[in-house]
Amino acid sequence: MSALFWAELLKLQRQPWVMFWGFLSLPALALVFKIALEAVLAVRSGTLPLGQTDTLLSAARSLGIAGNPISQLLYLIGVSSVFFTEYRFSTWRNLVPRAGRMPLLAAKLLVCLYVTVLGLCLTVVGDMGVSTALSIVSDGTASTAPIQSSGMLVLGAAFAIAFLELATLAVMVAAITIVLRSMIAAIVPVFLLAIGSSLLQAYLGTAALRIPLPSIAADAVRAWLFAGADSHVAFAGFGALLAWCLVAAAMGGAAFSRQPLSTE
Repeated sequence: MSALFWAELLKLQRQPWVMFWGFLSLPALALVFKIALEAVLAVRSGTLPLGQTDTLLSAARSLGIAGNPISQLLYLIGVSSVFFTEYRFSTWRNLVPRAGRMPLLAAKLLVCLYVTVLGLCLTVVGDMGVSTALSIVSDGTASTAPIQSSGMLVLGAAFAIAFLELATLAVMVAAITIVLRSMIAAIVPVFLLAIGSSLLQAYLGTAALRIPLPSIAADAVRAWLFAGADSHVAFAGFGALLAWCLVAAAMGGAAFSRQPLSTE
């Protein structure tokens, strides 16, 4: 299994633009957004922005970029391309006899999740770097951006929420790619689901947090973490994410196990 994982990772590394835009553009977008926001605040106030009172809490909030529909679209493209490549070049017939179906499927998904964790870690590092730089620029030291012990728990929880949300989307788009053998047919419905979730939240406000859609479920857990929202809604959102992930994984695995890969 480890050999399959490293082989799939090597294949992804040999597609650097897919790896960047699909998986590592998320930390880049988060960094650009934070710098742009601080620049706008500096221009409007006429003074240099101060460092964050809690660097870890600021980094935890930056992980909310995982719920942004544009970030999710780029991520969906990256995940779908990992699976669709084998259909496009008809290479499943060469891989399956050597490794088996389920190990191959698991290796591809694990590579996607591995790079997802890497992207989230870079998002945290980028936000903490900007917060520290702002503290140094505004005060001459990094003392205005201390690390609070409580921030570590919040950061860990925010990281888990972002990872589970993206993992759920990864499993969903991978399953649809397998069933339909098409990137466009897999990406569009999942992206429209994310856009629809954003529109529902815009129109319904906090009432939308009870709707069991993946992005809304993740936002419900984040609302509990950062704003003290109802814990029952948060637990329901966590359960909804797990349910979407498990159902999609079962559907994708069942479809893949029955495909005539000798002709794919």
